[in-house]
Amino acid sequence: MKSQDTHNLKQTLAEQLQISAHEINYRKKLLGFTQNDVNNLLAYKPIIVKHIDGIIKNFYDFMTSFSEVSLIIGDAETLRRLSSAMHRYVLDLFDGVYDENYVNKRLRIGLVHNRIGVPPELYMSGIYHLQSNLDNTVNMYSLGDAKNNYATSLGIKQAIHKILMFDMQFVLDTYFSRFINQANSAREELKIYTESLEKTIDERTKELENLSMQDMLTGLYNQRAFFENLRREISTAERYKESLVLCYFDLNGFKAINDKKGHQAGDDLLTLVGKIVKASLRDADIGCRYGGDEFALILPRSSVESAETLTKRLIENFEAENMLGVSFSMGIAATGPDDFVSHEVLLKTADTEMYKAKEKAKKRRGFYTSAVHVGA
Repeated sequence: MKSQDTHNLKQTLAEQLQISAHEINYRKKLLGFTQNDVNNLLAYKPIIVKHIDGIIKNFYDFMTSFSEVSLIIGDAETLRRLSSAMHRYVLDLFDGVYDENYVNKRLRIGLVHNRIGVPPELYMSGIYHLQSNLDNTVNMYSLGDAKNNYATSLGIKQAIHKILMFDMQFVLDTYFSRFINQANSAREELKIYTESLEKTIDERTKELENLSMQDMLTGLYNQRAFFENLRREISTAERYKESLVLCYFDLNGFKAINDKKGHQAGDDLLTLVGKIVKASLRDADIGCRYGGDEFALILPRSSVESAETLTKRLIENFEAENMLGVSFSMGIAATGPDDFVSHEVLLKTADTEMYKAKEKAKKRRGFYTSAVHVGA
């Protein structure tokens, strides 16, 4: 660490921030800062020298009208020293030499402002008002005859704007650099502190995520997870132009079990349904408990035909268990691969189809399905 500090002491600020002569010229080019701008600034320097005291006074009269600026400055002696520094800063703008030495001065300004607690937004507002003062000076004291007055004034003001923007880039570089260094230092401290806790935190996070997405009774995804998965799977299917199927079903005869045998018997039955659903799905399929005795199955890369195959598998697994006479009515809604509907429309369609199947179950007990393919 000490060797790094010693190395930094031997470098200029520009070298520490890896700002080369090539980088300086590149930034001038980005701003369109040309020799013509340099000439304009040099030509206007005598007028600036003549009116510099008024420019600085107007600048600080305005800036100290803000309480946060007055608090940072603190006293008359500090204001005097700041005014003297601003005097030099403004004259440097019109010197015509904008090399590495000039850039190091600008970086030093940023470093000092950063250390005394001037936030970036306050510094930027100061530069804006300095620009306004310089613009007003150009408006009042022009070069050349009246005929060329407008074009000359415009050229000078544009050159002033460019050099101030050029300066601001380097000042903000020092702010960003310090923020990054502080963040890196804090990150290292945090890393040391959290290494021993990382495994435990990761495990707890996963547990909480699973709990927030899982229906505790059936072990399937809950309604919140259902919507997240459905939106994601529709988006994926649309991206890869694949079909997607949503199966929505509820249990026929479940209410009677709850009423006659009690809620514990109903809960046991729902737990069994969760087990059957898990056993019936492919690895890519997503089983969810929507709520109550309603369930939803998201089948990526599927068709109505493959959903009906799944339905047969579900029926076989229902019949293999003691379901106390409970069956299901299922609505099947497919979308894609070319035209897709939103997750709301797909769910509403599957729900409508489920009620069509339920009408059949009212006439005759058993397992019933109703399917449809929907597009945009």
